[in-house]
Amino acid sequence: MKKWNLILIVLFWFSNNSFANDFEFTPNLQNAYSELCKLKVQHAKQLLAKEPTNNGIRIWLEDFADMIVLFASEDEKEYERLAENEDKRLDLIEDLDENSPYNKFIQAEIKLHWALVKMKLGHETKGGFDAISAYKLLEENRKKFPNFTANYKNLGVFHVMIGSVPENYRWVTKLLGLKGNIQQGLKELNIAINDKIVGKEAKFYQLFIQSNVLTLNDDERQEITQFVNNNPDNLAISFLATSILMRDNKSEIAQKILQTRASGSGYLAMPIFDLYQAEILFNKGNYPQAIQYYQNYLKNFRGHSFLKDVNFKLFLANWLTNNPDKALNHLAKIPNVGKKLSETDIIAQNFYEQFQKTKIYPNKNLVKANYAFEGGHYAEALEFLDNLDENSFTAQLDKANFNFRKARILQKLNAQNQAIPYFERAMALCAGQNCHFGASSSLQLGYIYQQKNDKLKARMSFEKAIAYKKHEYKNSIDNKAQAALTEMGI
Repeated sequence: MKKWNLILIVLFWFSNNSFANDFEFTPNLQNAYSELCKLKVQHAKQLLAKEPTNNGIRIWLEDFADMIVLFASEDEKEYERLAENEDKRLDLIEDLDENSPYNKFIQAEIKLHWALVKMKLGHETKGGFDAISAYKLLEENRKKFPNFTANYKNLGVFHVMIGSVPENYRWVTKLLGLKGNIQQGLKELNIAINDKIVGKEAKFYQLFIQSNVLTLNDDERQEITQFVNNNPDNLAISFLATSILMRDNKSEIAQKILQTRASGSGYLAMPIFDLYQAEILFNKGNYPQAIQYYQNYLKNFRGHSFLKDVNFKLFLANWLTNNPDKALNHLAKIPNVGKKLSETDIIAQNFYEQFQKTKIYPNKNLVKANYAFEGGHYAEALEFLDNLDENSFTAQLDKANFNFRKARILQKLNAQNQAIPYFERAMALCAGQNCHFGASSSLQLGYIYQQKNDKLKARMSFEKAIAYKKHEYKNSIDNKAQAALTEMGI
């Protein structure tokens, strides 16, 4: 009898612990995850190969590796070859321990990986469904395992993005069952940052959200450079910081990060760094060197992103250095390369189409002022505009561009009151048109009035920014304006 009791106890124990190692985050797998976050994909794959194939953590990290490679390369053929792995891996995870917090967490991670890849390749609808499914899995997991802090890494991002959806589109999020707000999302990201495993990745997303949806202050800018300094061997963090600082018109700081970033054969090839270097040089007016880096990007990158924009910049660089034939050659390539997914690619395509109708070149000083501003060279940008006024232009769009650019330069030079009438004039010139200079001016006026604590004018300006219909920066401007309104409690 005792013998049978012992057998029954052993069988019971195994039936309840057969999943015990389904999600074992071994030191080797932690190392592989760390390597993936640094973009050292090949070494990570070597580490993963040492682990049992039925370990859910290995399955998750193999999927992470595929996402990194596909997202960076935009290789359509490789995507077609690997796409079936999404369902295969989801099936494998579903068969593992459903009482582990990693089960639904990893299912959501896999769906998010493929959502990012699909959207990057232009399959927005498919990617959108994957993202919504991932969100719902994370919410289910949060209810079941509220203390599983890794869950809040992506939930925080979701809730910030949902909270920044403009009011007139909220019905869509409600229809899809998406709930959240910006403060909730930021709080969740802060929870995830303290997680021993995914904390660094959560910090990566927090800084991305802060710079792309919200606004940066000086402390947060310092935090970005410190994040880089604390992780000198992490190429992904260098990429993020460079991207943020260039968007924030801090090209000189971005240049230093580019020069000191991690390098070597162990890291994933990143042609985007050639593009960043080209942009920095172009914004400084160093067109010959910029051309070399733009050409490097075209030579080494096999995807579609920024190909229209790069050919547009090569058109401008050659035109500004008095090489009209080369300039027009690059202009002619714009409709035949890349996709109209990024804002800069859309702008390039729009310029090409307008040029075909009018054959009118832009004003050289206005072009130089625009890009000097983008690089953070505000005094130089203002000098390019010194001998210009509205009467220097015939096209309404150019007049609006001139007023908007002068306003932005003055704003950055802390001459806020002087900037306001130029922003207002740009808005007036864009009245009744799908003109991003009007929407952008409204957004910046909102920030100015927000700083002045004039809540009524700030609200009116942000709402006006959202009211502009079709323009190149519609999504980003709407998200930022709504985020500002939410921050104001509106």
